[in-house]
Amino acid sequence: MMSSDTVQVLRAFVTLAGGRQMHYRRAGAGPVVLLLHPSPQSSAFSLPMLRRLAANFTVIAVDTPGYGLSEPLSGDPATPALADYLPAFVEFMDAMGLRRVAFYGNATGAEIAQLFAFAHPERVALCMLDTAGHKEDADLDAMLGDYFPDVTPRRDGGHLLTHWDMVRSLSLFSPWQKTDAAHQLPVDLPPPRAIHAKMLDYLRAGANYPAAYRPAFYTAKHALISRIPVPATLTRWEGKPDLSEVDELIARGLPSNFTVLRAGPTLDDRLGASERHLLQHYRPTAEPARASPPQSSTGSRSSGDVRRALREFIPVSGGELLVRRSAGPGRPVLLLHDAGSSSRGMCSFLEALQGKRAVLAADFPGCGESTASVDSGAGLIAGYARAVGELLDQVATGPVDVVARGLGCAVAVELSRQLPQRVNSRFLLSPPLYDARDGADLARLGSPDLSPRWDGSHLVTAWSVVRDARLFWPFFRRERAAIIPGDARLDPSLLQQDVEDLLLGFEAWPLQWRELLEYPLADHLAGLPGPTLLGEQAGTPTAHRVAAWVPLITPRLGGSCSVAPALLPAGGRALQDALLGLLAGRATSP
Repeated sequence: MMSSDTVQVLRAFVTLAGGRQMHYRRAGAGPVVLLLHPSPQSSAFSLPMLRRLAANFTVIAVDTPGYGLSEPLSGDPATPALADYLPAFVEFMDAMGLRRVAFYGNATGAEIAQLFAFAHPERVALCMLDTAGHKEDADLDAMLGDYFPDVTPRRDGGHLLTHWDMVRSLSLFSPWQKTDAAHQLPVDLPPPRAIHAKMLDYLRAGANYPAAYRPAFYTAKHALISRIPVPATLTRWEGKPDLSEVDELIARGLPSNFTVLRAGPTLDDRLGASERHLLQHYRPTAEPARASPPQSSTGSRSSGDVRRALREFIPVSGGELLVRRSAGPGRPVLLLHDAGSSSRGMCSFLEALQGKRAVLAADFPGCGESTASVDSGAGLIAGYARAVGELLDQVATGPVDVVARGLGCAVAVELSRQLPQRVNSRFLLSPPLYDARDGADLARLGSPDLSPRWDGSHLVTAWSVVRDARLFWPFFRRERAAIIPGDARLDPSLLQQDVEDLLLGFEAWPLQWRELLEYPLADHLAGLPGPTLLGEQAGTPTAHRVAAWVPLITPRLGGSCSVAPALLPAGGRALQDALLGLLAGRATSP
């Protein structure tokens, strides 16, 4: 029997009509079980069940549109009904070649599953409901009045603590915002890292996190659930602190096609009850799974929004890399991001080049949404370069042009050293070139510890780092001489994206900075094949430092690298023209 610890979980995307993508996790072989998660969480919630069932089933855990890595419903309705999500799941099943499968839904996922089973019974062989129940509308109105606080990003970062309090309190009270003794739960508080991981799903969902969450409460009704026309189960798990809604549903009576699965108090009890039922009542007569599920489509998209680039996971040593790809003519352009960031940090270049050149933008191992890891003992930057080289072997033929920022500059140089035949040219933005004082200060203060803390204060630290990096260079030198000239660009939505990336890669961040400050970039630049250009983009925190790089690097170079300060426009058509000019070998005026 397959151990759950050794189950290989693959991640991928399906592209639906209109170019929207749904993300899923997949493991195992055999008849298909489709797992639907609570909101505002993601398929990561379903991993324990996925791993448990993978020995006997093909298990697919999908992110509901607008949650995890799945894009929102087409049209982004602010207040969708839960039934509005059903067409996306039909499309998903069609794209995956799934005709009739077992559904297992938890909380919001259970309500979507019961609606789907009623609307499309021919597609559902078995409908399994976990954390489902019944509650009257009047009681829900009273409970939900202050259940969904506003988490729109604010300049002071206070919305992050609202998130933290909400996620933390969900483990302490039911409902979470009622903090009196009558609503307190007799449970242990999860460790800070578990709360942090759950909160990341809240951040991914954004300010519209109640989209499916709120209507799910009102869909948990005996009258709706009892309409399910296919074989169905309801799990009554003793480990659930509040069973009142489940017991109310049972007390009202369930049709004869229902089986109540009564599970003991442990997680193993809960998973085991569902596994046994599936083995006995679904597997013997279930349809086989499609052998080769589709990966992301390579179809075109019309929007210039970075989200419209197609995403996919590419396997490399140690896991998978998330890659954003955009089709276009000519030699591919590889975008490499900075420390504490992800491929989203290169969005302005992805937008500028979309349709003009083929573009690849990858999250480094341990950054963004990539699951791959590297042996830091062997060198993080060298490991990143090897992973990128493996990526290129699978998605590109011939050499690429590289546009890199910060840490990505070191990776670009290391890639050029490891695989010189794969790199045609390098454009290095914000290259890590520092004088002795800046280098020493950055080594000491440049990467504060962002490990999750019980009080959520690591969130304040992350927000402050990102905010002050737009005000001072370096961010910790908060003095007049360090003020960055020009507008500070403190748009909370922009800060939020950078903070999310920092929180996703908090473990890698200090290692990245340590290696980056030790990496001999100037020495390695000399003699690299093909042209190298140093520069910056207007409006970025280090744009004013372009001239300072010249004396730091000129003495170590031959004639292979231009150190004339190339300053690219901030965005739009001007950035596109300047970037295409650089990639074509035409000089750009500072």
